[in-house]
Amino acid sequence: MTETAAALLKKARHTLHAAQLLLDAEEVESAINRSYYAAFYAAQAALVEVGESPKTHKGIHNRFWTRFVETERFPRHQGEIFGSAWKMRQKADYDIFSIFDTAAAADLLLDVETFVESAETLTRDLSNT
Repeated sequence: MTETAAALLKKARHTLHAAQLLLDAEEVESAINRSYYAAFYAAQAALVEVGESPKTHKGIHNRFWTRFVETERFPRHQGEIFGSAWKMRQKADYDIFSIFDTAAAADLLLDVETFVESAETLTRDLSNT
């Protein structure tokens, strides 16, 4: 595995931990933000492992979907978690009228934990091919 991919996966794990701490402190919107970024770093790690480094969030989403979900290297339902996390983060960060409850943030965090685990497995598998 490349050094960059390993560092991104480590960052994803640290960001998951931060999301949990924020959720425990009932900082719901911040927990949503950190949950999304954990998925973002994990997706980025897989792309880096195959030599891709899109420069925007949209680019990372599009390339991850095209490269891994559409080719069935990554489960579709898990790929959809990444998109859902992005939408929730957008609302939590930029829509001052959006209100999220703790349960929604907790559900997102659980989903993202699964996404990160699967992206870690994918990245390890990619490094062995």
